[in-house]
Amino acid sequence: MNAAIRYLAFVSKTPHKLAHFYCQHLGMHELGRSPEGDISVGDGFYNLTVLLHRDDRAEPGFGQIGIAVDDVKELEDRLRRHAPGAELQPDAGGLHFGEYCVKDPNGYPVAISTTNFGMSQANEAKLPAIVHAAVCEPSGESVAAFFSNVFGFAKTSPRMWGSSGRFVSDGQTNLAVLASAGEMRAQGGHITPDHVKQGLNHFGFEVPSAEQLTAQFPPEAGATQRTDRPRPQGYYRAWDPDGNHFDLRSSPGWRAE
Repeated sequence: MNAAIRYLAFVSKTPHKLAHFYCQHLGMHELGRSPEGDISVGDGFYNLTVLLHRDDRAEPGFGQIGIAVDDVKELEDRLRRHAPGAELQPDAGGLHFGEYCVKDPNGYPVAISTTNFGMSQANEAKLPAIVHAAVCEPSGESVAAFFSNVFGFAKTSPRMWGSSGRFVSDGQTNLAVLASAGEMRAQGGHITPDHVKQGLNHFGFEVPSAEQLTAQFPPEAGATQRTDRPRPQGYYRAWDPDGNHFDLRSSPGWRAE
């Protein structure tokens, strides 16, 4: 079974502002809008969907990741073998949702699509491109095992695996499973914004030059170099108009790891 992360969802009171920001500053293009006000934009590989906040939806902020698969029956078999009790549930489908949804070991939803979330079959996007996503959850070992055993994601290098975070990859996206603030505090670790927001925490773009791109961001994006990283050169953090945090790294960035 082939599986790849190809979707990220937000909830926002002003989807048009977020969509405009990512199109204007990160080179994404609009894919489509729903009559209800949901907007999807893309980088050629990823569908980034901004859902209009309503009473029946989560509070504004990051929503969920989505994984495209080419064999639902094999996925169901893997769920039975490796994640008993985690069953596929039907979802709305179309451009803004997956056709199914499944919950990870902590109950966070993962969208599932058999149609690449409306994107092409392209192997990768042109830069800027989303190549990193991070979830912040307790019991990271079981979460990383869920993505590895159910979706076939590969464990990255040993130095990217520890109690503060586990990293797996689908071949395109580096997925970080980060420890919660409580776990970091218990082990005496340094707590950053990466360890505060539970669930989908942030994501990252590979860009030709993070220095040049962030210099063109509006001041309110708050772009700063990530000096908390072992190799801070070309590594930046910024915020979109809703206060969602995203990272940028100069090429080859995460893919070099």
